Formats: sequence, structure tokens, C-alpha cells
Amino acid sequence: MNRLNKIVAITSIALFMSACSSSPKPTWYKQGVTPTVTADKLGFCRTDVNAENLSEAHAKKMIAYCMKADGYKFGIKPRN
Repeated sequence: MNRLNKIVAITSIALFMSACSSSPKPTWYKQGVTPTVTADKLGFCRTDVNAENLSEAHAKKMIAYCMKADGYKFGIKPRN
């Protein structure tokens, strides 16, 4: 195999491997709402439930109630 073929093969393998490892992470989302507005709402919920004074598990549960009450979902945002 000549040098150019090796470079092409290595590049192809690297691109394939990087595509496999970049799966989206679950997040809060609401149809038609920007990520900035969602981040603001999440911050409001953290403050509203006084999350810094709760255990981590209880804070997550209370924040989830707050977000869901406003119509948000937690998961992989579907592509439009």
C-alpha cells in the first residue's frame, strides 16, 4: 500500500470512529423553545426549589417537577 492509501485509510477509520462516539446526551427540551430560554428556566427552577440546600437526589427530583410542570421533557431532543 502506498503512502497516500495509508493516509486515506487512517483518516477514514478516524472519522468513522469519531462519528460512533458522538452520541447526543439527554437534556431538558421543549418544542419551540431555544436552549437559552431552557437554561434560564432550569436556573429559575434550581433557585425556586432551593436546590443548593437539598441533597443531590432530592434537588434533581424537585427540579424535574418544576421543569415538567412547565411542559419540558428530559431526554434526547428529537430532530425536527
